[in-house]
Amino acid sequence: MKKRKAWYWWLAFIVLFLLSQDYLFVQWSNGTSWLGFPTWLGWFMLLHLGFILVFYLFAKKHWE
Repeated sequence: MKKRKAWYWWLAFIVLFLLSQDYLFVQWSNGTSWLGFPTWLGWFMLLHLGFILVFYLFAKKHWE
């Protein structure tokens, strides 16, 4: 992996970390969303899908 591209990965993981700190800037309502799940569950699932995608791309690039 080239050193000049390393800051892209730092930025990606820092952004994911900041998005995971949603309790600092989001007041989740107590209601339900689709299929009766809590409203925060959609955000949780999207965040984890993004995390899996970034880790997959990082591992793919690192082990080339």
